[in-house]
Amino acid sequence: MDLKSTFCVDYTGSVLQKLIYIVLMILCHKINSHLAIELEYKVRENENEGVFIGNIATDILLTSVTTCDSLAYKFMKEMDYVILRHESGELYTTKQRIDRETLCPVEFRGDPCVQEVNVVILCADQYLQMVKVKIVILDVNDNAPYFAEQVMKLSIPEDAAAGTSFGIDYYATDNDTGENSIKHYYLENSQNIFSLNDGETPSIVVHQPLDREVKDLYEMKIVAVDGGVPPLSGTATLLINIQDINDNCPIFNVSEFDIQIPENMSSNSVVTQLHAFDADLGPNAEISYSYGNRVQEISKKLFTLHSDTGLITFSGNKNPEISPIHKLTVLANGPGCAPAIVQITVSVMHSSKYSPKLEISYIANQADGVIYLKETAPDNTPIALLEVTDPDHYLKGTIYISGNVPFYLKPYERSRNKHLVVTSQLLDHELENQYKIVIKAEDPHSLHELTIHVKITDENDNSPEFCQSSFEASIEENNIPGAFLLKISATDADSGQNGKVTYHLGPDALPIFSIEQITGNLIVSTALDREKDKLYRFSVSAVDHGIPPRKRSTIVIIHVLDQNDNTPSFLTNDYTFFIPENFPRHGEIGVINVTDLDEGANGNVTVSILNSSSHFLMDNTRGILRCNSSVDREKHTMHVFWVEAVDGGRSPLSATAKITVFVLDINDNPPTVLLPQSNISWLLVPPNTPQGTAVAEIYAIDYDAGINAVMTYTIVGRNGPAPHVFGINTATGNITLQEKLLSKDYGLYQLLVKVSDLGQPQPLHSTVMVNLFVNETVSNKSYLEDLLHRRTVFTEEMQTEPNPCPLLQTLDIPCSPPIIPIAITMIIVSIIFFTISLCMLLSMRKKSKKKELYIDAKIPLKINLDYYTKDWNDEQL
Repeated sequence: MDLKSTFCVDYTGSVLQKLIYIVLMILCHKINSHLAIELEYKVRENENEGVFIGNIATDILLTSVTTCDSLAYKFMKEMDYVILRHESGELYTTKQRIDRETLCPVEFRGDPCVQEVNVVILCADQYLQMVKVKIVILDVNDNAPYFAEQVMKLSIPEDAAAGTSFGIDYYATDNDTGENSIKHYYLENSQNIFSLNDGETPSIVVHQPLDREVKDLYEMKIVAVDGGVPPLSGTATLLINIQDINDNCPIFNVSEFDIQIPENMSSNSVVTQLHAFDADLGPNAEISYSYGNRVQEISKKLFTLHSDTGLITFSGNKNPEISPIHKLTVLANGPGCAPAIVQITVSVMHSSKYSPKLEISYIANQADGVIYLKETAPDNTPIALLEVTDPDHYLKGTIYISGNVPFYLKPYERSRNKHLVVTSQLLDHELENQYKIVIKAEDPHSLHELTIHVKITDENDNSPEFCQSSFEASIEENNIPGAFLLKISATDADSGQNGKVTYHLGPDALPIFSIEQITGNLIVSTALDREKDKLYRFSVSAVDHGIPPRKRSTIVIIHVLDQNDNTPSFLTNDYTFFIPENFPRHGEIGVINVTDLDEGANGNVTVSILNSSSHFLMDNTRGILRCNSSVDREKHTMHVFWVEAVDGGRSPLSATAKITVFVLDINDNPPTVLLPQSNISWLLVPPNTPQGTAVAEIYAIDYDAGINAVMTYTIVGRNGPAPHVFGINTATGNITLQEKLLSKDYGLYQLLVKVSDLGQPQPLHSTVMVNLFVNETVSNKSYLEDLLHRRTVFTEEMQTEPNPCPLLQTLDIPCSPPIIPIAITMIIVSIIFFTISLCMLLSMRKKSKKKELYIDAKIPLKINLDYYTKDWNDEQL
């Protein structure tokens, strides 16, 4: 019988039965532990909740799976950081994150971190199988290295040679393992003096010479870095103390000095205290003092030297035969060093019952022992009287003033013991305002001194001085009222009220400027306009407070800088120009006058044509409007366009103006004959036509204007039975019957008419053939057609000049002599030209729509056009 089937039965009865079931389950687990299946899963620490670890159901094979409909999976002992899905056997992480360093003890951190748990598989609440699950916790780099001690100390002797290593026993700790553990160390802020040898035993390596007396402590950071990605690091402070060695010897700050002591000095009185210095520390800096071998024994007895402190005291020996001068050589001894030497000269001064005495009596004003002398005092001014009392006549030599001061001693009333202290030169408070006069007198035993203190009082002898000869400032126009311009600065070498300076504007300064009297700040109270004034020049004075006051003036120049605050301005907003047609290309039409009150780029104006007129262009170098293409009055009698003037400012301003260019006519078009329409057109003239009847009319136009469009008509050739029976009105072109027609006058008449204008300087003309058939009817068209197509031989006409008075002829006014017609013609032409120009100008200003093309010579016909257009195709008989 199977042991598992024997013990692993289903007890679902009473409470007792359930207890028995639990015992049997434990017993079953013990018996079959060797039969349990082992599964191993791996999961990283610190994973989020719900991360899949493994599936027990898919990783094991059960023999009874096919016989069980519902399997259940249960932990024998619940885990906080892993959850088991009972139905599926899947393992997932929980909200409590896995911490490998908490689960695995420190001492086993080098081994894999494995957590074991037993899982029971049940089938319908009956034991089926036990599975041992091993969960391997994989390490992540979640711990930075750290040092147990944040401050590490190391001592290195100052004589350590470059390349010497000094081991350190400070290690960092990293709770992570493997690649995430500590990999190397390095130093920060070592100043390239030290480095870290990152080997099995870390050590500090010296790279440069050390000197404790220069620097005795180095502070840097030691950094431990792990191998994680990204790497983590920990730091600690490393203090390197430089140990002293005996590399310095004692020194004195002086090599020799003198001391004077009175001969009645008391015993054990201090003569002097010696100080030698050794830059080393501790025993290396211990100093002992001793006399040199050449010091006399009497001097050693008279002056006691304390070897440990360097103190020299007087022994109190008052033997009058002792020499007044003693030479003491003192040695300062240090371990392993040559001694430092100082030479002391001690003078024992003789005491007298009546020692010399110097007394002073003040002549100049004084207070509390200080003489006050005006700087305006002349030289040789006495300030004090010196009186010398010397009963024992100890003073030898002269009494004198020590140092370089502008005073000297002058004997008083030929007395040896009285001297005046007088000035030796003019004084200047601004150069030196006080003096210390030291008067000295020597006797064999001592030096006697007397000090007089002198202060030089200031007088107002200096005028204010400006720091520069003139002051200039620049400010843009349109400034804010109250704007600061510049600071006027002046100094006065005097002191007190004499040196206090205030500032005032000169009478030439405008009221818009003001100056702060104390500070010298110059302010403008209103906005400036460069176009009105671009430069201001006025004076400013600096006045001190002396009595009487002194002043000095300077010039202030204010430059007003331009802003682009003025738009360009045309001389007029409406320019009118007249040019003849066929005006040459690039010819000068006229000057477009435009100004800009600004300067520089702000005043540089460029004029351009706005509405893209290709007929004209602007020459900005000279401000001239030029013609860019040929103009034809017959197409456009005038051109209207706009020009824009733009300045060169950063924010450019602009203005516009209207340009009207009238095109004046020139005689460039000959008359155009409209009727008759061809040279083979004809007109039937009945024989009974009364004399003087207008039988035909020539209609012509001239596209020119004015005098150039005034036409005259003349017959220049005739052909017919009686050629002179027809005449022509030179002004209207009407052909009239001049004689009564006779039977012999029947037939075809051909008149060659010349239509000429009165243009200057050369008139132009056209010709036309006028065919007149005198007959009752036209019975033979082919015959008439043949006549019209034959070459016509004309009877020569006397060539005459065009009638200068065609208009007068129209009115049947006899023509005047040649001079009068010319004058009248010129007057009429001028009136016509002026009238046409005025009308055109008024019309342009009144009409808002686009102007129509003017054609001056379109005159309506006075007769029926159908009469003239009949030709051989007509059905007239």
